[in-house]
Amino acid sequence: MLGRSGRRSTIILGVAILGFGLACAGAADEQQPPVRDPFAMLSIYDGSWIVHASHPWSGAPAGASDRLRSKCKHLTVYFVCEQTVNLKPQTLIVYTVGADSKQFNTRTITPDGLAGGRGDFTIDGVRWTYLDKPPASLKGPWSRVENIVTDQNHIRFEEYESSDEGKTWTQTNSGTEERTVSPQSSDAR
Repeated sequence: MLGRSGRRSTIILGVAILGFGLACAGAADEQQPPVRDPFAMLSIYDGSWIVHASHPWSGAPAGASDRLRSKCKHLTVYFVCEQTVNLKPQTLIVYTVGADSKQFNTRTITPDGLAGGRGDFTIDGVRWTYLDKPPASLKGPWSRVENIVTDQNHIRFEEYESSDEGKTWTQTNSGTEERTVSPQSSDAR
């Protein structure tokens, strides 16, 4: 049985060992470079936007604007954005990391559960490009969307289609997106 001074020495020794262990763990953490979140840049999409397009997404007449709401969330190995246009659910976009930190795979899922083929998404500076093509076993048009991210609150976009597997492209739409509500203040809605 330890006396009072023996218990105190044991406690002090235990605290010293624990402190040394924590210091070593902290030193090991400091030596490791911080892990970069590959999805961090995609959080720009989260929020509410006014969309002005030459052909409004809602099918409204030219000159009308649409309200786009993207609710985005980083899960474990996925980043997802649920999009509504004029309060009507349109699609869920699922992102996964591709070949490097600037390339992603995408898949869209509609409210009725239908999923599109795997798309490619590439970030090249301010130009963010989505490329969708049918699976190899199917024929159909390819589509490409070019987003020019001018700042956190403004995106210019151009939409294209190709009927010859990407050899030539025809522009089908263009417009702008302007943020109306920041993601933090829109969570309460």
